[in-house]
Amino acid sequence: MFLPEHFSLNKLPRSKPRGIKSVHSVVSAKCRNFCVSASGSNKIIKFSVFMLSFCAMLYLLTDAKSAMPGSLTVSNINNELPILYIESDNIFTNEACVKEIPLKDCEQAVIPGGMTVGIRISTNGVLVLGTDYISDIKGEAHKPADGILYPGDLILSVNGNLTENKEALKEEINRSRGNIHLSVKRDGETLQEIIKPIKCTQTSINKIGAWVRDSTQGIGTITYINPQTMKFGALGHGIMDVDTKKLMSIKSGEVTSADVKSIRKGKRGAPGELVGDIMMGERFGEVRINNPYGLYGIVNKDISWLKNATMPAANKDDVMAGPATILTNIGSEEVVEYNIIVETLNKHSSDNSKGMIIRIIDERLINKTNGIVQGMSGSPILQNGRLIGAITHVFVQDPTKGYGIFIEHMLKQENSF
Repeated sequence: MFLPEHFSLNKLPRSKPRGIKSVHSVVSAKCRNFCVSASGSNKIIKFSVFMLSFCAMLYLLTDAKSAMPGSLTVSNINNELPILYIESDNIFTNEACVKEIPLKDCEQAVIPGGMTVGIRISTNGVLVLGTDYISDIKGEAHKPADGILYPGDLILSVNGNLTENKEALKEEINRSRGNIHLSVKRDGETLQEIIKPIKCTQTSINKIGAWVRDSTQGIGTITYINPQTMKFGALGHGIMDVDTKKLMSIKSGEVTSADVKSIRKGKRGAPGELVGDIMMGERFGEVRINNPYGLYGIVNKDISWLKNATMPAANKDDVMAGPATILTNIGSEEVVEYNIIVETLNKHSSDNSKGMIIRIIDERLINKTNGIVQGMSGSPILQNGRLIGAITHVFVQDPTKGYGIFIEHMLKQENSF
């Protein structure tokens, strides 16, 4: 999901957010913890959400109830789509909703997000997208990688030399004087393959006839920050490669500020999107994990102004159908709270990114976006003074509706790193 107007993490307010009347320190004593509940030059890489696989969350889901992560996905009746970009307004502005909420024994205090960020990740190896024909110096067509490399394969090394990016792969192939030996990771298993490169007619360079990628980028939303560990969670769904439709295996990544330039409103059959820039010089954090539950990493930016804006993270058994809110910053420098309805709960869903169905009812947000748009993946969902989850998909046939993940599933991922 993308931001419509200029937005930069460096321009978020450094003081206590408006609407918070009092802040209570979180103490460790059982049932006596309290926290605040509140509602409501740089290198710039330009892009459009449709070009992202995050750039790639535009892949279409096909199950009967599918939806887009935070935005798009096409399926049978409700067509859904994943959304990686966000919206904005003001941070915690509804004073009437500020109150002290005691933490339950098993609850965790977190800082709710809602901030739009740029995300750039590098793959763990060179990702194969597909194979193609190439012509040799005699003009004859060959497909040397056909039946050897498959979409989703990760090329780890060539002739024993690591291939950390596309350039390294090209160099190893071009310097070869015969067959090349590749170490390839496929479906969790490392295989050894042999390919005979062909010297290309047009360039006189050795090629193997494979389309590859080594990185992707896009815009998404921070769901929460753990003030004790400084770990963050975002998106609520994994980043899938737009071509292979597979979860991307990442080597490294970073989260930066984002500058949303415009909003393309969603409509029936055509999900909307946020369009903007990734501010590569304004780093927010480091990405460690990309899995089906979202994107996770470590914050390395000063967030001291947010330290006291904590609230409990609810267990899914405490989530109810009914009124709730989301946080997002579409159209302004501050995060704003918008009204929604949690319509349906599926606490035993086989796809945890679709644990609830929500509907946008706030006319302020509907006027800006017509509902959920690509770029809003990860927007926090609040209910009864607690963080209960994050938006993950939008229904293609009804942009006011989408799926959400329970925050309980996202918090468990912190144990992975």
